[in-house]
Amino acid sequence: MLLPDGENNLTKRVVVVRELVAFLENIIRSPATSEVFFYLLEHGAATAWLLQVDLRMSEASSYRALKRLRKMDLLIDATKIRHQRDTRGGPRPAVWALLGTPPEVIAAAIRKHQRALSPKYRVAEKFVQDILEPHLNRDPSGRGITFNQIIRYSRGQTAPYRNRDIADLAVTILTMKGIKVWR
Repeated sequence: MLLPDGENNLTKRVVVVRELVAFLENIIRSPATSEVFFYLLEHGAATAWLLQVDLRMSEASSYRALKRLRKMDLLIDATKIRHQRDTRGGPRPAVWALLGTPPEVIAAAIRKHQRALSPKYRVAEKFVQDILEPHLNRDPSGRGITFNQIIRYSRGQTAPYRNRDIADLAVTILTMKGIKVWR
């Protein structure tokens, strides 16, 4: 392991490793902060609402974790989401990103935030998770799934929306995940 300046001095390496361990201990000290940090490492960017939905975290915990990571200079306020539908005013949601996150990842976080605002889309995501596991157990080759199978699965679900709407959204989600849907 070389130091950032290219030296190979043992005492300097020990100092750098101690600083790194202390830094990581600050992150891992709080379970919420560590969850948010690892989520951002995986996805690159997120809004507080995405953290609440994806991590099933309270609003206060998500904002507290974001504030803590921001104080550690790990996060930046990448952008504010404009053109909110059905808004009653208030502040616009911010997209938080790790330093050096490319714009494509930030744009993907904005799209994911817009989808997560839709309760119908969240029902469809849960539906996809429910059908994906049994289907992959029956068809491990991963050839795909037919639209009729999705409709059959949706009839067994009790959802507050039409089965066809949930099935159409499920097709979109499955296609984004790289699973072929045969019509």
